[in-house]
Amino acid sequence: MKRILSLFLAVVLAAALVHPAAAASPWVQISGQGTDSQQITLQGLSQRYTDVQITLNLNSAPGGIDFVSAGVDDEQAHATYRLDGNSLTIYMTSKVILNQGSSLTLGTLTANGNFTVASVSGLKLLNVGANDTQSVIYNGVSIGGGTGSGTGGPGAGAVEGYYPVSAAPGISGGSIQISVTHAQRGDTVTVTALPDSGRRLDAISVTDTAGRRAAMTNLGDGAWSFVMPASAVTVSASFVSDQSGPLPFTDVAQSDWYWEYVDYVYRAGLMSGTGDTTFSPSTATTRGMVVTILYRYEGSPAAGASTFPDVAAGQYYSSAVSWASASGVVSGYEDGLFRPNQVITREQMAAILYRYAQYKGINVSGRADLSSYSDADWISPYAAGPMAWANYAGLISGMENHTLQPGGSATRAQVAAILMRFCKNIAGR
Repeated sequence: MKRILSLFLAVVLAAALVHPAAAASPWVQISGQGTDSQQITLQGLSQRYTDVQITLNLNSAPGGIDFVSAGVDDEQAHATYRLDGNSLTIYMTSKVILNQGSSLTLGTLTANGNFTVASVSGLKLLNVGANDTQSVIYNGVSIGGGTGSGTGGPGAGAVEGYYPVSAAPGISGGSIQISVTHAQRGDTVTVTALPDSGRRLDAISVTDTAGRRAAMTNLGDGAWSFVMPASAVTVSASFVSDQSGPLPFTDVAQSDWYWEYVDYVYRAGLMSGTGDTTFSPSTATTRGMVVTILYRYEGSPAAGASTFPDVAAGQYYSSAVSWASASGVVSGYEDGLFRPNQVITREQMAAILYRYAQYKGINVSGRADLSSYSDADWISPYAAGPMAWANYAGLISGMENHTLQPGGSATRAQVAAILMRFCKNIAGR
């Protein structure tokens, strides 16, 4: 890995620019509000969904109420509803994607008399695919875009001052519950993390369109609150394996300098042992290992086939290298190889983390003055900026002899330490 190719850098910067700026959130459009026949459409969908549940709260319970779903193929999808007092809950499930783009027409609601949908609640959206599963729950859903608007806020900019609260794509291992789909500046919004069985919440954050993180208050039992800024926001959450109990490694003692780091990366599911009872803290780390760790940190997203001739399908690092290359996080050597089994150097580690931070939209403008290190001139040109950033960020510090050893190998214990610092100090986990 001699150079950071401009093409990969362009991809990274493009990905960083896309993420929170395109925030959107569901809202309900009602055509014919206040009459005896109303069409219900779910708007503002930014992802693909196969299952939808939504509750319409009516101002009254008119007689002869009926719901006819729209565009449901009996062989592919099923729709039903339940009326409980003044609340009507619609269920739709499908073997294929229900929504076309950002819109999903649920159907038409009719009654023997005029009525109003006063509010909407209990929206559950489930995305189940070959490579991804995501569940999002909204307690309160905005109404807008029809002949009138009910309570609960506007839909998609129908009233100035309301902003979308959306869930980030790719959340797996659990679901999140958000109190509202839209909120005004200064409103308190509640988010609850709901881990799947055997999982626990690892991190949760709220980011506005400028990439700023909102301060969050832990309410306990997985619930968090934040104050809505004057911007759309995206809620991100990650879940990891809930591995409790003492570490299983006989070669990691609590008196070792790296015990805290190994404990963190093991319980976060980022690094496992080299055997059932060994972690091998002094063993050098390979390029394939480091990329696989970041791939797990990202939630193991779907990845295509690798373009590197020395990265065969079916290896533990195959999907990780493919994802990292496509995302601009890594590049190969000048001969076109990736060399997954080659020991990673400290400057390569810095460069990979630097590009991954860029990919995540994290500010990497900070730089430390490395001139006081006796081997600063040994840093490869491609790694000069990343090493200065990594030292500034506290990820990679100097050795006892006041050297950086940019070409030196990174042991598994050192990688564990760097990862924990990155997660806690850079990524906010």
